[in-house]
Amino acid sequence: MGIRWADLNKYSLVWVEFGNRKDDLDCDDINSYSYGLNMGHEFCYRHMAIVVSSEVYSDEIVVVPLTTYKRGDEKYPSNVVIDVDKYGYMVQNKTTIKINHLRSIDKKRRVKKIVKPFISKTLKLKINEILMRSIG
Repeated sequence: MGIRWADLNKYSLVWVEFGNRKDDLDCDDINSYSYGLNMGHEFCYRHMAIVVSSEVYSDEIVVVPLTTYKRGDEKYPSNVVIDVDKYGYMVQNKTTIKINHLRSIDKKRRVKKIVKPFISKTLKLKINEILMRSIG
């Protein structure tokens, strides 16, 4: 079943494949994912992400990735920690939104599923506040 692009909005929660194409990099393990190789601290493989671009109808969209919470994540001003108690409808485990890993992606190649068409207003405000502080 394909993705219904009409459900994609600013602040949609989506599954995204990050990283470089494995077949472009002459990699043997292309069974699980077609994307996934990274350099340094770049995101790779599938991660949930939140769409932060207003232009969701264009070919490219801007997303911020979510990752598993690690102790100390709340110390970084560019992170938003999502607690299961408050946002359990979105995530199953304590999760960190990595605002400083803002990425522009080709939505038709990278977005694999729209999980939630919208997130809570409280979370939107937190993301916007950190984006404005980080980017200016």
